[in-house]
Amino acid sequence: MVGRVTAEPAVRDLPSGDRLATWRICVSRPPDTRFRGRRIDSITCVSFDARIHDEVREWRVGDVVRMSGSLRRRTWRGYDGVRSVHEVEVADAALVRAARPRRGTAHR
Repeated sequence: MVGRVTAEPAVRDLPSGDRLATWRICVSRPPDTRFRGRRIDSITCVSFDARIHDEVREWRVGDVVRMSGSLRRRTWRGYDGVRSVHEVEVADAALVRAARPRRGTAHR
């Protein structure tokens, strides 16, 4: 999928000892979709892979990115009981186009 970053990646340590990177993108729906509601979807993306963490670390809001992965349902026990969320577990990720020049790079 290709989309625009709407929440910058954040890496956090889980109680299990795993490190989880989380970010969100918006993806446009095809113009010929039969669904008359929303024209975009907001998708939460995650990765436990340090290689992916390194790739997404410099992403900023507005960047256009390309990813592939698998839809997952993750569950955990919170203070208010068992919780769950659907997310895309990213297996491959790449920056397609930066929203603005990065520090240390010349503007073209």
